[in-house]
Amino acid sequence: MSRVLTNNVGLQYAVETSIGTLPGSPEWHTLEPNSLGTYGADITTTERRPIAAQRGRKKGAVVDLASAAEFDADLTMDAFTDFAEGFVFSEYANVEFDLKSTGGVVPPPVASSTTWTVESVTALLGGKLMDPVTGTAPLLFAKGYTNAANNGLHALSTDAASTDVILTTGSTLVTETPAVNASLQVAGVRSAIADLALTVSGSTATLVSAADIADWSVIGLFVGQYIHIGSPTTAGVVQNGMGTGTDIYGYARITSISSATLNLDKLSSTLATDAANSTLTDVMFGRFLRNVEISADSDDNRYLERTYQFEAAYPDLGGAGTDEYEYAIGNFANSLALNIPLTEKATATWGFVGTNSDDITPTRKTNAASAVNPLRTTAVNTSSDIVSISTDVISLASDVCFKSLTLTIANNVSPEKCIGTLGASFVNAGLYEVNLDGQLMFTNKSIVNAVKNNTTVTFSAIFRNDDGAVALDIPSLTFGGAGREFPVDASVLVNLTGLAFNDPSGTVPNVSLGISQFAAVPYA
Repeated sequence: MSRVLTNNVGLQYAVETSIGTLPGSPEWHTLEPNSLGTYGADITTTERRPIAAQRGRKKGAVVDLASAAEFDADLTMDAFTDFAEGFVFSEYANVEFDLKSTGGVVPPPVASSTTWTVESVTALLGGKLMDPVTGTAPLLFAKGYTNAANNGLHALSTDAASTDVILTTGSTLVTETPAVNASLQVAGVRSAIADLALTVSGSTATLVSAADIADWSVIGLFVGQYIHIGSPTTAGVVQNGMGTGTDIYGYARITSISSATLNLDKLSSTLATDAANSTLTDVMFGRFLRNVEISADSDDNRYLERTYQFEAAYPDLGGAGTDEYEYAIGNFANSLALNIPLTEKATATWGFVGTNSDDITPTRKTNAASAVNPLRTTAVNTSSDIVSISTDVISLASDVCFKSLTLTIANNVSPEKCIGTLGASFVNAGLYEVNLDGQLMFTNKSIVNAVKNNTTVTFSAIFRNDDGAVALDIPSLTFGGAGREFPVDASVLVNLTGLAFNDPSGTVPNVSLGISQFAAVPYA
């Protein structure tokens, strides 16, 4: 008798081109779940119960099929970015910053001497890469290459035209065709000496380029996006900040862009005024994601309904040595819970609603046998990898002490059934809802007052490790609850719930959640 051990089950996914349809040469990605909840088909059978002398039921029929996938995984950079676009129903801004070749399972750029060979710079990417001739150079970050010299931060030394396939750096590289899961990404920009000036005024700041950057928006920065001043050395510590050495560095959120001026808030406490920077200054940034309107206006046309197909591999299901496979198809991202407990690793629970599931088969789909393994797999440690968790309910960040936090995204997805079809014919996406559940130390009456007065507040959380960083920003929300707990021999606690909303008059208008992804930031 065959049996399938849970620990041997494999799970992977591919992005569909349309609901239920894979591309001709799909790229499959291996997942690392801690546990699997619902997966595949849940079939409903209705029996016949006629009035008859035999006093028994008669054979019924299969009348419905519900397909879903749900799993729990450690929060890593790859695990988070795998499905971020699907849960926000939007495409990343700066999606072209990932310089991996497109189409199928294709290796990332080849390294050679001082160059990277890419498929094409493209007009969209070329327009965002600063011309190094002006004194400001684009920064690339490589990870997963076999040769250590190829990994890490590299500055481009020549201009890249939209038709180029060669990117030249000032670094000495080692010729290498990397593994399929290696990556090369645009990670920010390096200014010329004395070009940037940072002026901090209370809780806000401006970052001004004197000559080299005529318009920050041209190189891929957006209102609501986070930047980091200063970059990581090979050991992960900060370099190229501002001021004397690297005394001035940290994160900030962009509130507006006026040509060569960035207006900033949500500043790291390490940022301070430096009016005449005398060191090289690196501004790190990457891809940016936010919820957008379904009918996008001229400012943002990134609305995206992305669907996924999952493969569950069941070893020995067809007999010893014969594996079989089940495909859940047409899956929309429905619910995500990011769990940040005290002194633990962070985890995430991903929930998807699909249209159907194929019959279990010994035949695998195209490219499924050559799935790409994740690269950025360092778990987020809630003791040392959380850069900040902040809310303006309390003015002093030092007074904010979270004991636990869960951020959830709900798309309220529901299947649409039609007579004559087993499973769902369509899937409806409902309201996009971002919620918080948290417990704080009771340090200030403002916490309770904000709940009672229905005050509009903000929230942000940044986590980072040697695989990069993600900044989560809720521009506008209200808190509810505020029930207190009084544990003996411990501090009084406050339990809060938070409901994000699209605020047309907010600092970042009509955005419930902004996600800023960094390929690299200082972490040690």
